[in-house]
Amino acid sequence: MKFRYLPLLALSIFVFTGCKSGGSNQNDDPTEPIVPDQDVISQIRIESKYYPAGFEQSLQDNMDYFLDGVGVSNLAHIPFDHVLVNDGEVIPSSYTNISAIALYINVLIQMIEYGNEAAITRLGTVLGKLEQAPKWNGLFYWLYELEGSSLAINDTAIASAVDNGIMSFTLAGLYGALNNHTDERLNQLSLRAEALINQQVPGWNVLYDSNRGFLRAGWSREDHAYLSYHVDRKANESRLATLWAVMITDGQVPYTAFTDMTLVRGGASIAGSYITPMLTWDGSYFQATLPALWLDEQSLMPSYEMVEEFTQVHLQYADEHSIPFVSASSTVDDGYAAFGLEATSESYRKYGDSIETGITGTPHALALYYMLSPTDAIQRLNQLKLNSPQIETLAGWADAIDSSGRVSSQVIGLDQGMFVGAFIAESVRENVALYLDLKGHTSTLQSLYNAFVADEIL
Repeated sequence: MKFRYLPLLALSIFVFTGCKSGGSNQNDDPTEPIVPDQDVISQIRIESKYYPAGFEQSLQDNMDYFLDGVGVSNLAHIPFDHVLVNDGEVIPSSYTNISAIALYINVLIQMIEYGNEAAITRLGTVLGKLEQAPKWNGLFYWLYELEGSSLAINDTAIASAVDNGIMSFTLAGLYGALNNHTDERLNQLSLRAEALINQQVPGWNVLYDSNRGFLRAGWSREDHAYLSYHVDRKANESRLATLWAVMITDGQVPYTAFTDMTLVRGGASIAGSYITPMLTWDGSYFQATLPALWLDEQSLMPSYEMVEEFTQVHLQYADEHSIPFVSASSTVDDGYAAFGLEATSESYRKYGDSIETGITGTPHALALYYMLSPTDAIQRLNQLKLNSPQIETLAGWADAIDSSGRVSSQVIGLDQGMFVGAFIAESVRENVALYLDLKGHTSTLQSLYNAFVADEIL
């Protein structure tokens, strides 16, 4: 049966093409109440070891998306789904998404470890928003409207498995970082994160489809029904959801929900050498690498070579067209596309499906590459800024640039979170690993990854 899976960011096509969940883009109401000084984030700093030499200011510029009044609502204290930067004005969306919130939490944890008191208050505020947010069987909805200081949903809301997987691993890292802390405030934050994790267990259980043997991709509030597709590919970002569901439900979602997922590699020729990169559904770079923001997949996978070879294909394409890596991102005319490469797409190579291709790249994909090759990634990022200074905006780097140098006016919160997340990934992974050790899940995770081998090579 042909696999149909709408990945994490592809869902945003719906959002960016006119049916926005919260109405038109508007600045926060100028009559909003004054926010107490102790809950204002006007500066972001993390430990100096995370700033690569020669890239310090550029990393800071992208991290500053998460400043209040830039990419974070002054009223709700939650990151916007995206902002538009036009003529020196930053215009925010009126909604957020749960994965962007998760990646914001990772930044706040690093700020706390740097000693930022405001970040402690803010993390408590964010957890409060999550505790009060509408949920489905304990699982968060993918999109939330920003209604004043609250998170709200409309009739089209979806509880997405992959986005909840991202939030779950993030809350696990929060627990690992702050649990049993000498500062009781931080210890209490970890316990609140654990409570949110535990409340999700019923949702993970009901997402499992015993007839198909896989996790359902989510639940639609509009249709009052499960989404019609399943999480059945290991090589996509959605693997986070199934990995988490198996661990947190203590096997009620069985191991086979992950081990029976398909993994395909495809032959390719690079510089006269034959390689067999793993194939993601759309061939998009983030689909292969996003889970490494929380998990040390280089150690967990029996052979990480398939990811490295996947990267080689993207490197070749980027060099041919003088663009950053290709990944799901904005278009330069402020649309949205699940950009990928045919050479690394299972959908195209196995089934002949048309995928979104082009000569548009995204800076956040180069940042994800930093996790594999720090030196080359920094060189490429610096060269991008040197050749195309228009990539810089008041809210971080533009989300997309094409081979002619045209840039998007969109800066997307999730992509900025991935950008920054790549530089702090080692710390996040350590915190997640600590949670898994404390909860007795480490051996389960390792056993699941033992099955991360190809079923076929095209």
